[in-house]
Amino acid sequence: MRHLILLDTFKGSITSEKAAEAVAAGILQQDPFAIIDRSPVADGGEGTLAVFASEGYTIRRETTIDLAGRSCKVMYAQKGDEAIIEVAQICGLTMRHENDDPFLMHTRGVGNLVNTLRKKGITKIRIALGGTGTTDGGLGFLHEMGCSLKDEKGVQIQFQTNPLVETKQIIRKKVSFSLEALVDVRSPYSGEDGPAYLFGAQKGLQRGEIVCLDQRLKEIGSLLELEHVQGAGAAGGLGGAIHAIGGTITSGAQSILAYLRVEERLKQADYVWTGEGKVDRQSQLGKVTGEIARVASIVQVPCLVLAGVVEEKIPGTLDCRSIHEGQPITLDREQTYARLKEQARSWLEELSAKQG
Repeated sequence: MRHLILLDTFKGSITSEKAAEAVAAGILQQDPFAIIDRSPVADGGEGTLAVFASEGYTIRRETTIDLAGRSCKVMYAQKGDEAIIEVAQICGLTMRHENDDPFLMHTRGVGNLVNTLRKKGITKIRIALGGTGTTDGGLGFLHEMGCSLKDEKGVQIQFQTNPLVETKQIIRKKVSFSLEALVDVRSPYSGEDGPAYLFGAQKGLQRGEIVCLDQRLKEIGSLLELEHVQGAGAAGGLGGAIHAIGGTITSGAQSILAYLRVEERLKQADYVWTGEGKVDRQSQLGKVTGEIARVASIVQVPCLVLAGVVEEKIPGTLDCRSIHEGQPITLDREQTYARLKEQARSWLEELSAKQG
């Protein structure tokens, strides 16, 4: 039997590569003659650099600033005049310090890094959006990219608070190079499914702050003509900011799976294994697990989904299970690895018994 293994990162626990390794070990324990085909995958969030690093890109380091304006060293991937940036490394939720005010976090560091890479001769930049701790509409990024952000009196804003609150006028500066946003959600720039309401609470925002920022996102979205742009709300509105200066918004999952020739590899497989830390409604709204399940359904390959937590099963899959069934949930790396391995082994045993 041939197994294609494409698991996303189990956030806070193990990487995409380690998760795939664990499932492969479980399969081979049950069937030593199984043929394994595996790759790290991502959808534009955490783990995107690892995908491109496995495909010939070189990982490099550069200095920028984080979501609170502190100097930080980050990694990016480069091949020739192309570069991949993972914003979770610059303004990720995990980078916020305990005393940082969630309301004040910004995306200036992303623009700062883009400018640095441009000076190095990079002409094509892909920015993987996902996992940010910011809800600034991407205005910090726009400021660094040379756009003019002014208050109601026409004076340049001073970033004394969230730039969404200060900014009333924007003079855009279009980019002269290839700029692409890889998004893991299709959320709009504002509204109930926008970044403030959908992700504000998990980023530490209070209810009043969420309402305030959503109202400002609605007004800025109108200024930037983002009302009907899918994915504009990704990374707290950074997707919309990239679109506003001439960049494109692409499904991170679809782009990465196409790059990895997943549909072609699926056609040669008997089973495909996928999964992530939590499978829920969002898994079907642009996440890589849902996208793999969708493509597997089209080419009629049985899809098995393993997750840390399963809140809502993905339609069309053979099955969708939690590796913690009947056990305490843990983010421990070794336990997660062991449970993925054992669940894969026992699942394959079940499948073999049914076929026999």
